[in-house]
Amino acid sequence: MNTKNFLLLTATITPKLGVPNLKRTDPQSRLDDYAKALRFYLSQVGRSCDGIIFVENSNSDISKLQELVSSQNKSDAVEFIVFDGLGYPAHYDRGYGEFKLLDYGMSQSELIKKSSATRTVIWKLTGRYIIDNLTEIIANQPPTFDLYCNCRNYPKFWVDTYFMAWTPEGYEICLRDVYHRLKTNVPGVAQGIAAEELLRSWLEQKFIRDHANVVPRFRKTPELSGIRGADNKGYATDNQWKYKFRQSVSKMLPWIWV
Repeated sequence: MNTKNFLLLTATITPKLGVPNLKRTDPQSRLDDYAKALRFYLSQVGRSCDGIIFVENSNSDISKLQELVSSQNKSDAVEFIVFDGLGYPAHYDRGYGEFKLLDYGMSQSELIKKSSATRTVIWKLTGRYIIDNLTEIIANQPPTFDLYCNCRNYPKFWVDTYFMAWTPEGYEICLRDVYHRLKTNVPGVAQGIAAEELLRSWLEQKFIRDHANVVPRFRKTPELSGIRGADNKGYATDNQWKYKFRQSVSKMLPWIWV
């Protein structure tokens, strides 16, 4: 089957003031994070992926990133989409904003629209993070799916949103307009609940089960590096134990989703 794999990197260089649980707020630090990650993902073009869609929703200056792409002669394979997408209350939190961003990016991307492949797969990544084993994960993807994600039952009923994959058709069924369901800190939504929990509940609905092929566990555990927005800690340093623990449980006790 002729398959094209595109990376969709989400970005907010200048976040809103007052976003809950966000400590990495300095625009320059965040821009540097995006540049570091983008450099890595550029090395994947022609290897694990066919192109990159970089979507930024704070209408910030991305000339540094554009220069990076140009310096590596990858301009034809990288699409930048920048817009003002932060016109919502900060307490709705990052999940709401990111999936609102995804609706815009999926609608505007020319790389996706012009894909002539029999099968097009979009791999969504939070743009400041690096998936070190991305090549292996993409090479070992399921042969068919509408949505490919990693759900966890412990310690919370959760779906990881920093890294997911879908087809354009699967996005329309599972995720289009879902950001309206991801508001936090509003009446009717329990205090302290995260967008990842709200999204997991949506994916368990009968409508999704009846209309979409959702593969809810990754075949390979992502090796994640980068600085967490919530606490400025490094995934590959401060939180490396989580990766090793999840990798071990996935191999030895695959029915336990952690």
